[in-house]
Amino acid sequence: MSARPDGPRGGRGTAPPRRAGRGPAGRTPRWLPDSRAGRTFLFTAFVDAFGRGFFLAGSTLFYTQVVGLSAAQVGLGLSAAGLLGVLCAVPVGWLADRIGDSRTLILLQVWRGAAFLVYPFVTDFRAFLVDACLIGMAEQAVGPIIQSMAGTTAGKRPPVEAMAVIAAVRNVGYTLSAVIATAVISLASPDAYVTFVLANAATLFGSAVLLTRLRTGARSRPAAGRSRPARPLLRPLRDVRFLLLSLANGVLYLHVPILSVALPLWIVTRTQAPRGLVGVALAVNTVLAVTLQVRLSKGGGSARGAGRKQRAAGVALAVFSLLTAATAATGAREAAVLLLVAAVPLTLGELWQSAGGWGISYSLAPEAQRTYYLSVYQLGATVLTVAGPALLSTVVVGTGAVGWCALASVFLLAGLSVPVLARTPGRDASGDPVPAG
Repeated sequence: MSARPDGPRGGRGTAPPRRAGRGPAGRTPRWLPDSRAGRTFLFTAFVDAFGRGFFLAGSTLFYTQVVGLSAAQVGLGLSAAGLLGVLCAVPVGWLADRIGDSRTLILLQVWRGAAFLVYPFVTDFRAFLVDACLIGMAEQAVGPIIQSMAGTTAGKRPPVEAMAVIAAVRNVGYTLSAVIATAVISLASPDAYVTFVLANAATLFGSAVLLTRLRTGARSRPAAGRSRPARPLLRPLRDVRFLLLSLANGVLYLHVPILSVALPLWIVTRTQAPRGLVGVALAVNTVLAVTLQVRLSKGGGSARGAGRKQRAAGVALAVFSLLTAATAATGAREAAVLLLVAAVPLTLGELWQSAGGWGISYSLAPEAQRTYYLSVYQLGATVLTVAGPALLSTVVVGTGAVGWCALASVFLLAGLSVPVLARTPGRDASGDPVPAG
């Protein structure tokens, strides 16, 4: 679907239309998608992220002060929901290839919205566990579908850059909603915490409505008469290279639990740096992520280019880990400076990992089975996101500087392995060779 022209149609005797965002007369910023479908999907992603960010900012307060759960019960319930999400993500990806990404995502948004509407009526741990698992069944399946639809609605923009724009806009949504949630927490009584749940449900239903207005072209199917591979569902699960790339991506994806769990825990318990530095480091990460996401995604569209991105991510995350390790033996001022400096390679590693992961998974996924392959590829990141907080808090933070140095070597090994694996020829879902890039 092409964008509407910004001026009269080009032809003899008429001036060519200005490209959007190229000058004062451009009607849309340059970073916006060039198709109506792309812009609709971008706004849908923003709405979804805004509601999710609003809920996440106040979810712990809702669970503990409204429902009345203990911290241990919350952790157990969310862990069970996360594990169930891991099991459901790949089958849902397969379903999306059969009935369509948009239709599947609408069903998931409605499912999650309905489950969130049940939360205000939850009064004990058993009901919380059931409802959390109902939400968890859909949570992990959403990401690969969003990535697949980003490629479908990209228009003339490379899919990796389109996904980078969506990620940047979602980061803005998370940040804005977190600011509003902070105001609610500061000014309202605990009885108002139910708004965190209701607002998230409303945005889920709203995004589902927006998706019904989305018109995208159908993805290509295998040519008629072409032999179908035996057991096509097992092919990506038996592709050792594909699974190793997924694992390496998952290791590099540990930057997520590092930022949310390990780094705050390290600052508070193992350094002399002021506790307020946690918020400052998060702010540095957010600003850099929003401003650099699209720029650092360029060149990651092929498997080779994406491999180089993930190699850079491994190096950057290793540098971050070594800088963090050095704060164990410094005073408050030196630790604060080192941690602020370390926030830069942490963010660069995050952005290069994202761009590389998108590029590799797009390059190796056959179009007819794209969402299924993206779901399998995402397993590495999903599993380590679930297991990461416990591993990082015990093995890394718990062992001090030695743990961070060991993690640096793991990051370096994962990053260096990706270009080698990405250069190795693979096979698509039909058994035909796939070029490495």
